Amino acid sequence: MFAAGLPLLYLPVVVWAATGLAVLAAGRGPGGTLYLRLSAAFFALWALLATTTLVYVVARGGGSAIAALLAHPDLLFAPAAAPFWAAGALGAGLVLTIGFILNQLVGRAILRTLAPRPLVWPRRLPRPATPTRLERFASERPEAFSFTLLVRPRGPAGPIRRQEVILVSDALLGLLTTEEREAVIAHELGHLHALDSRYLTFLRTCARLLRWDPVVALIARSVTRHEELRADRVAVELTGRPRALVSALQKVAGCAPALPGPTALGFLGASRWRRPAHTEDRIRRLLERSGDPAPERP
Repeated sequence: MFAAGLPLLYLPVVVWAATGLAVLAAGRGPGGTLYLRLSAAFFALWALLATTTLVYVVARGGGSAIAALLAHPDLLFAPAAAPFWAAGALGAGLVLTIGFILNQLVGRAILRTLAPRPLVWPRRLPRPATPTRLERFASERPEAFSFTLLVRPRGPAGPIRRQEVILVSDALLGLLTTEEREAVIAHELGHLHALDSRYLTFLRTCARLLRWDPVVALIARSVTRHEELRADRVAVELTGRPRALVSALQKVAGCAPALPGPTALGFLGASRWRRPAHTEDRIRRLLERSGDPAPERP
């Protein structure tokens, strides 16, 4: 069933598999920007493969098409399957576009709903080159999170530019000391470093759109864990005080069980669908950076 030149049609799968191996290799290290961008590429290729397969199955009769693909997977890569790949690419592009649009809409809705107020920039933290809004909002939940928006300046039409947003709740500000607040804000700056927040929030949005896909959920959880660790490292580099970030993590983690409703604390990297189990790992790594022994597990 393999015609001459047919192996070239397997290129998307070869690239996807190679990217997956690269993600696994990068995931064994400290993570960082490379891991995040490889994960985004793996997700995009997976979306292409998954949507193409779905289009093929639906167009070819459902169950019978699944049985045919299980028996002869190369059917999906035959020249006659080119229209399915085109439709799959359009479908994957649509999902990714919807994810990006929702990401931007949610960010704007958050600003309208929370009505945040300006917060004085910590004097010991450097200001990023990209315009960044640091603001506080009224909430009884100790919370901090950040995201990236694309905005157009008011007045005459101008180029679209990035605007970074860091939001900190009043409860968190009241819970932490000055050094702990700086450590939290530095951690959020770590998320914004090198545009990494756009990958993180985009993947989380797409994971919510594709809840039925376990591969997407696994990618989102793994990316979240590595991104939190990377943001912690950036925070330590900016402040030089890993103990302050440890103390902030411990205080927020201690408040989480008593909070009403489902837990959704961005600073802990936790929510209803992401367990905060890696908080202990973050604390252990920070203590190692400070030269202190990690606390013993009960």
